[in-house]
Amino acid sequence: MNRVSGIDPNMDREQQREIQSIRRQLQQRYPLKDKTLSLAGRDWKISMVLDQDALVDRVETEADLEYFPYGMVLWASGVALAEHLAENPALAYRRRVLEIGTGVGLPGLVARFLGAETAQTDFLKHALLLARLNALQNGSEGIELFLDDWRQFQHAGEYDLLIGADVLYERTVHADLLQVLRRTVKPGGAVLLTDPQRPAAFEFMDSMIAQGWTVELGSRAVCWEGEEREIALIHFRRERDISGTIRGTCP
Repeated sequence: MNRVSGIDPNMDREQQREIQSIRRQLQQRYPLKDKTLSLAGRDWKISMVLDQDALVDRVETEADLEYFPYGMVLWASGVALAEHLAENPALAYRRRVLEIGTGVGLPGLVARFLGAETAQTDFLKHALLLARLNALQNGSEGIELFLDDWRQFQHAGEYDLLIGADVLYERTVHADLLQVLRRTVKPGGAVLLTDPQRPAAFEFMDSMIAQGWTVELGSRAVCWEGEEREIALIHFRRERDISGTIRGTCP
């Protein structure tokens, strides 16, 4: 490992150049840090912004607020979703998986590692750059990335499983998200979302039930930033019991 750049010297030179180029672009705007996580029997080097305050400091215009880059932070919900996939690899193996609100992109990386044909989408270009950076750093190739907005969603692909972490906080886009799910999830397919138990998430769940979706609600406790965080696991359509709470271990 190159101690200065953090790049594996055995990596293809073109990939090394791409990593360096993306880092330069992102670091002009965001204070990126690296964190190592152990999931699915391996370590993952994940680049991210460590906390929301670092993003708030860079807000200068109303547009910055409207397109606030929450996805540049790795949230506990993302870790919970990635851990759940790692412990239930059949959810992803040989499936077409779409991660929405990708940001850092850890759940999608784990899905790809488990054998999924994976796509990741976000409505912010920098978020997709960060997802690409994390894919390159972890040797994850073959992930499709596309820029799209739920409010004017253009993507025409269909998927066996749609995943998303912490994507339900904004009530004003719930109706748009419902339309995205109808368009992208195959008949008999599934949706798996995680959320830090905000009221808005349960309101969305009720909306899905009203639209005829089968919903199963579970929870998972993850250790994050030295604290145990309780994360809701909301599973739509698939006949699989994820009820009950799975406990992590906080040191």
